[in-house]
Amino acid sequence: MLMKISFMGARVIRLVALTMLLGQCLSAHAADDADRVGALEKKLDQTLDLVRALSQRVQELETQLANSKQPAGTNGQVAAQPPAAKPAEPAQEQAETTARIASLEQEVSQMAAGAARASDDTGLPMHGFADVGAGNHNPQFPEYKGFDIAELDFFLTPRLGARTRALFELNFEVGQDGSLGVDLERAHIGYQFSDSATVWLGRFHTPFGYYNTAFHHGQEIATSLRRPRFLEFEDHGGVMPAHTVGAWLTGYERVGDGKVTYDLFVGNSQRIVDGTLDMNNLGNTNGNAIYGGNVGWLPSGSLDGLKVGVSAFSTRIDIQDLIPEHYVRLNNYGVYSVYDTDMWEWLAEIYLFNNEDLTGHTGTHRSEAGFAQLGYRAGRLIPYLRYERAALQQADPYFAVQHFGQSYYREALGLRFDIDVKSAVKLEFSNTQLTDRNLTDFGEALIQYAIRF
Repeated sequence: MLMKISFMGARVIRLVALTMLLGQCLSAHAADDADRVGALEKKLDQTLDLVRALSQRVQELETQLANSKQPAGTNGQVAAQPPAAKPAEPAQEQAETTARIASLEQEVSQMAAGAARASDDTGLPMHGFADVGAGNHNPQFPEYKGFDIAELDFFLTPRLGARTRALFELNFEVGQDGSLGVDLERAHIGYQFSDSATVWLGRFHTPFGYYNTAFHHGQEIATSLRRPRFLEFEDHGGVMPAHTVGAWLTGYERVGDGKVTYDLFVGNSQRIVDGTLDMNNLGNTNGNAIYGGNVGWLPSGSLDGLKVGVSAFSTRIDIQDLIPEHYVRLNNYGVYSVYDTDMWEWLAEIYLFNNEDLTGHTGTHRSEAGFAQLGYRAGRLIPYLRYERAALQQADPYFAVQHFGQSYYREALGLRFDIDVKSAVKLEFSNTQLTDRNLTDFGEALIQYAIRF
């Protein structure tokens, strides 16, 4: 009888544990579904009342059974017997009680499972970024000066399930004609098989090098006031395909004490129209594709914070600004190194272009571009230096038709001051010299106030 009662007590304990788990799930989702939670809480209260009554009954039965088996006294006489205990619970009543507890266990388990499934949907987490500034040149449009409104960027990351991922970046910015434009900069939905493999479909930042995927349109996350000139986004004068519409597989694997990251992607080939790269959001008419990959290594120990890697991509670019239309095979190879610690920030990237003119038959044109940036974190102050250089062959139709496809170099000295954890003021003094097509140079004094929320 004691074994049966103990078994029943264990069932009660499991039932209490399940109800506690359900209570945690209910607390986590009270703000999302008040009506459903209210009903579940009422059911939970009723279940707890029954659990208390059953637990009390089990304790009474165990006490009575223990008293009925009390040992003899120390003087050798039989100890006085307590009053006769109530007859043991009939077998039928015990079976019904056991069945009731099992039914309650199943019911509470189903309720807890339902609440856990609801926890997969966390709604729509949203973050935002914005920046304003002033200078003797506009960072995006050097012919303008004075104060400027730069960008308002909304960063949406809904979680739709345990492994389903989504990312959307909606950006509001002022164009060269002063009008407000809205761009869906990123829109991709993915599935995470594990830490070593996540597949994305949609529009994403092309995973070449380090900078293009590490820093998005929200300037607050970057130390510097702006991106390197040749790595700007397409509508800001960048000469590399910063966005791709297609499929992207990314992940990492542990190798010894370090970690190896990888990216593989394929998507619509880009085109050049009105002197600007376009990533063909709707697809393209020729069926050409861009494809490439990126491999990085992150050691640990004394080299913690270091990342080095290589990347490459190839695509056939449709140049619609030329008559007749031209096609160029764009081949790009890059190497990069990053060292990011609590004190130092080092970023360096070099890209080599080996482009083939497929229409004009002017041969193969080799160009190169790169930058190096060093920053020192001194509390809230982060001074930084950057040097950029691009030698872009003007005989190459790919660069010749782009508005910002000329060669240049730039030196910049900047200072970032973190007002708090979500806002920063940046100052930058730079000199830019264009070395072909337009032989000119200009100095810039810029200030930026960037926030995130």
